[in-house]
Amino acid sequence: MNFKRVAVCLALATSAGLAQLPVRDYWGDEVRFASARTLAAVGTTLHESKPAALFGNPALLWTGNRVAFELTYGLRVSAEQRTRIVYDNFENAVGEIAFADNYGASGLAGPMAVAGRLGPVTVGAGATPVRDFDYSYLKEYRDDFYVKIGEDRVSQTGNLYAAGAGAAWRPVDWLSLGAAGSYAFGTRRLEAWYIDGYDTIHSLEAGNPAGLAYSFGLAGRPMDRLSLAADLHGPTELANWRSGDSALAAESRTLPASGGLSLAYRAPGSLPSTVTAEGRYALWSAADSTYKNTLQLRAGVEHTLLNLVRLRYGFGVEPLAANPSVQAVDVGLGVGFDAGVAQIDVGLMHARSILGPGDFTVPLAGDDVKVYENRTAIAVTFSRGF
Repeated sequence: MNFKRVAVCLALATSAGLAQLPVRDYWGDEVRFASARTLAAVGTTLHESKPAALFGNPALLWTGNRVAFELTYGLRVSAEQRTRIVYDNFENAVGEIAFADNYGASGLAGPMAVAGRLGPVTVGAGATPVRDFDYSYLKEYRDDFYVKIGEDRVSQTGNLYAAGAGAAWRPVDWLSLGAAGSYAFGTRRLEAWYIDGYDTIHSLEAGNPAGLAYSFGLAGRPMDRLSLAADLHGPTELANWRSGDSALAAESRTLPASGGLSLAYRAPGSLPSTVTAEGRYALWSAADSTYKNTLQLRAGVEHTLLNLVRLRYGFGVEPLAANPSVQAVDVGLGVGFDAGVAQIDVGLMHARSILGPGDFTVPLAGDDVKVYENRTAIAVTFSRGF
């Protein structure tokens, strides 16, 4: 029996984090797109007036049609590789070796939204995924004869959804004001197993988080080809983050308030294009005193080609609240086209980041450990106006 490893496992099982998983996954990986269009632009709105704007900037809820709806389905694929440095006989680093490779996939139903316009006012309602809790890790231990003698396993499942309604008002043609409210609800279940021979340590953290959320927005067009937008999302206190009979039962967590500023320029020419730049500041320090506030920066481009085919792409950086020096780099690509009476859009976004031992709920053992994360999201949106 490896007594040192058992002692480490006991310490992990009794810690506040319960299991070793990335901080981002413990909070749930944020679903940062309202449709396949914004996914291709790494989360920028492109200043489109669509029903799903309800969940981003509600001021953009206005639509040129009397009634419009859209439905999105997405797939999230993740890959994680953990490595450590290899040294030669003279203690010189000669490279890295992987000691764990894990993959996972989960489906995301939504966003789905419908909006209707009555004069200068547009109202909308819908539901959307907010955070995806799915995460899995497995590391097996084998003896010299390749017989399995133990394993470390971490599994988290669940989703956080929001259902709500909002309205946008256009007092004048160049200005729109919006507000929205929603009820967030979902499930999460985090389990960890540390097995060493005949000894097994198991920990469980589960809950049904729920809470109220709200947002405000405005959008204006000071010049013919230039538009500006701003939005504010309030903090969301999620009750029942943990549930059960333990002392931590019914513990709550608060998703941070955030504010965003964006601008879009519609360039003329033989290839009409829309270029959007966006920044979002999140107050993570108010949610957890050990975290830092973060600033996300991203930019997206949409080209309108022949036959109303639209090509989109985007780039962005997303810092980790627990360690802002860790930057996830986002790259997006997508296409959209009119299919008769409806519009179909397809988008893809890939994010890559490199984590260190301290970027987990419980720090990993070994200062030389590196964790390479790759996350890819694919979405298809069907929309139609009447």
